[in-house]
Amino acid sequence: MPKIGFDARRAFLNQSGLGNYSREVIRGILTFYPEYKSFLYTPDTSKLFRDVFKEPNVRLKRPKRNRKQRFESTVKPLNPIQAYQWRNIEIVKSIIYGKMDVYHGLSNEMPKRIDHFRGAKVVTIHDVIFKIYPDDYPRFDRYTYNRRTLNAVKKADAIVCPSAFSANSLNMHYAVSPNKIEIIHPSIQSAFFKEAPEPQSIQRFTSQWGIKKNYILCLGDIRPRKNQQKVVEAMSLLKSLDIQLVLVGRSSGTYIQSIKSFIQQENLEEKIVWLNSVSTHDLPLLFYGAQALVYPSVIEGYGLPIAEALLCKLPVLTTQDSSMEEIGGNKINYVKANDVQGTADFIQSVVDATSSFAYSLTKEEKWHFSAERQAKELNSLYKRLI
Repeated sequence: MPKIGFDARRAFLNQSGLGNYSREVIRGILTFYPEYKSFLYTPDTSKLFRDVFKEPNVRLKRPKRNRKQRFESTVKPLNPIQAYQWRNIEIVKSIIYGKMDVYHGLSNEMPKRIDHFRGAKVVTIHDVIFKIYPDDYPRFDRYTYNRRTLNAVKKADAIVCPSAFSANSLNMHYAVSPNKIEIIHPSIQSAFFKEAPEPQSIQRFTSQWGIKKNYILCLGDIRPRKNQQKVVEAMSLLKSLDIQLVLVGRSSGTYIQSIKSFIQQENLEEKIVWLNSVSTHDLPLLFYGAQALVYPSVIEGYGLPIAEALLCKLPVLTTQDSSMEEIGGNKINYVKANDVQGTADFIQSVVDATSSFAYSLTKEEKWHFSAERQAKELNSLYKRLI
């Protein structure tokens, strides 16, 4: 039975983003390739995801504090020095002594001493946006991300990128050999492959969050490169339209204040609904209840909400360039990132139903977004390296 070690920290501690990706990868391998014995390395677990993996072919690997329990209860977090030692030294010792065949870093980094491991070393580099759009990141974060990326691309035998755009960006900024890069599109969580929820369930959910009308959905952390300001400006051109804009994402800093000031200035308070976060379980309800998705981000390694919207048969408007056209192809609609009028025209057309923008995916297109497809491609990569 081949052994594979996963960097599972994000799978157990992050609710969205890298957390979703990590859980999808691990779940896919456990489900479709049970011949692997999987070892999940994490310094801690959150209550939300502590029991998410219960298969017989999986083992949780945590710092040496309580070895009796297979899935330990939450204990005192590691201090910074302990965390560094665990991440860069102890994990490597464990995968060497455990005779792993593969180690896969799922979130842009590898242990610094991973070169001591003689098995296959794989890392997923989701993007290098901190290089392309540096103003969106604090200086220290840029420094940290750069150091981690340099270490990972140098020591990995193979690098998984979620899109050709990410692969090209990585090659441009780190001169990585194309032979080392494997483009594997991420899968979408299984909740989006289920039957559409009942209208009553959608109504209960939207009422709970104060959504009173038909709405346009816009997801992503509230930050400059996500470009939500332009969608809000488009709403200011549609004041007579009976529709709300639902903005979902964490927010901080001056950008959110700029958006709120504009909303107040234009008297748009009744047309904008703010949601800080929505659980993974409830996210399909939010999509199925919407009239359309507007995804105005300037740059993305892979825009998951576009794929999620397509699975829900939602009309989609996003920006040109970056990875979005790679995901949406001719199934969705595009504007330039600063095209406020074009965004307003799209929303108006959706409400008026003057055009049918929604696209029904074929069975093959749906399969491309599935965990089975992602697991199949990862398994092929692992087998090639072992």
